[in-house]
Amino acid sequence: MSSRDEAFAKARKLNDSEKFDEAMEEISEWTSQDGIEYTLPEIETINAIISDKTTSCTFEDKKDACLSCIDLIEGAKLVKDARWLEMYNESVYDVFSKLSRCAREEEREQLWNRLKEIYYEITLAVKKTWKDKNSPGGLAIYLSFSKLVKSYLDVADEESFKMCDNFAKEAKFVGKGKLDDDEWKEANKAIETIKKNISDAKHEKELIIDD
Repeated sequence: MSSRDEAFAKARKLNDSEKFDEAMEEISEWTSQDGIEYTLPEIETINAIISDKTTSCTFEDKKDACLSCIDLIEGAKLVKDARWLEMYNESVYDVFSKLSRCAREEEREQLWNRLKEIYYEITLAVKKTWKDKNSPGGLAIYLSFSKLVKSYLDVADEESFKMCDNFAKEAKFVGKGKLDDDEWKEANKAIETIKKNISDAKHEKELIIDD
């Protein structure tokens, strides 16, 4: 077992023992590297640390916990693998959705810009991982993005609104395709929810502008 494997294995045990900061420190030699490519077991460890650390802390400590977790995912090299992208997307959504509820007003635009850059890379990976626009896996990622657009609607850019809306429309146009009944039901639900999130966000943003 390599030193990296040992470090991530130890981090998993520390996280299970609710020693979240120690777990992050154990793997900091690798997580601090820009462009690091996590293996699937490593991104699963990252996902667990982020989820447990940001959930267990008090509201007063939530922002600092989330900001420290961004360093685990920002700048990572994305792997064109369905399970890997699902775990990575889950981690990104977890951090930024919680930050949207505790960040100060003057911090929101900077956070959105960081979020947007990450999702730009994720959406590129989606196109290479799920070839069909109606794939439930790809739609699930755009669903997460649309929820974040709505959470950050006061600072979200028009391009991001369009990205989500256009992807949903293209998936709807493709229709059921080769999906079975259960897959199409899941995909169609995601399509309609994305469209609703974006429509609601646009309406709420217009109200903010009018005020």
